Amino acid sequence: MKLLEQISEVLKDAKKEMHVDEIALALVAKYPHIPIAMEQLPQKVSSILSTDIAKNKTKSVFTKPKNKSGGTKRGIYRIKTPRSTIPKEIVIPQQPKVTSSYTGKAGEFAVMSELLFFGFNASYMAVDDGIDIVATKENKYFHIQVKTANLSESNKYVFTLNQKAYDSKDASSTFYILVMRTFTGSAYTNNFLIFPNSEIRRLIDAGVIAKGEKLSFRIEKDRNGKFLLNNTENISWALNRFGIIV
Repeated sequence: MKLLEQISEVLKDAKKEMHVDEIALALVAKYPHIPIAMEQLPQKVSSILSTDIAKNKTKSVFTKPKNKSGGTKRGIYRIKTPRSTIPKEIVIPQQPKVTSSYTGKAGEFAVMSELLFFGFNASYMAVDDGIDIVATKENKYFHIQVKTANLSESNKYVFTLNQKAYDSKDASSTFYILVMRTFTGSAYTNNFLIFPNSEIRRLIDAGVIAKGEKLSFRIEKDRNGKFLLNNTENISWALNRFGIIV
């Protein structure tokens, strides 16, 4: 390590301005095998630092502190404190528009992550035949279909489910999880609506979800913060309720 680098380390450790005599003593303490006699070291330190400042000017990491009259303090140096590179205002990058295949897979993996946090062993299905994830807990198996949507310009989340796919998986072990992706102002977040198969059947029978080739779920938050399904049903009870998968 060069003497200039050693001086830099000493000043960093001190975190204050130091006279060349103090720097010399600190150098000997930190680097006992330094090949310069102690009586010559202060002068050597002064020469190296003054040369570096004269050569590199404002780019030098060293500086001479000012005295009360506006000049510089004799024989005293300090190391500059680098300015923080962290911006005062953190700007969250805008989420790019991606195809539905990216959004869908992202939602499925987000659900798998939450299931693991809730103690489920979750497996991703290699072929999507109406079931995306198989989850197991306490020797029980659950079939999970995931749908994901970003908040639209009309402040709604829109999901569709194939009627035939629903009918083929109409069983008590089947659950539907709707992933609502939104920007809160400080971060992108996911919220999850978890429905047992029986609840989807009830909503269809009640006419809240119209029968057809596609089952449509249009979800929006009202002024009171409640999530409404198809302008009719309050489904806030299902928000992030992973505990109902039993």
